[in-house]
Amino acid sequence: MDVTFIIAVALATVIMLIIIGLIIALAYYKWRTTELLSGIALFVNKNRELEAKIDELLSEIRRLKKEKGID
Repeated sequence: MDVTFIIAVALATVIMLIIIGLIIALAYYKWRTTELLSGIALFVNKNRELEAKIDELLSEIRRLKKEKGID
């Protein structure tokens, strides 16, 4: 066998392994990012719900204070 053919096949194999590794890394990165963003979205939605509840409770406290003449 010709030495240049062996070197070419070895280089092609290395380049293909690098490309496959990059594709796997990008797929993992996309999956991980999507997972993290969905978790952040859930956190933000829960935070909005809690803020709305706090606002309701504060307005209720203000109303009760006005009724009792505490302020």
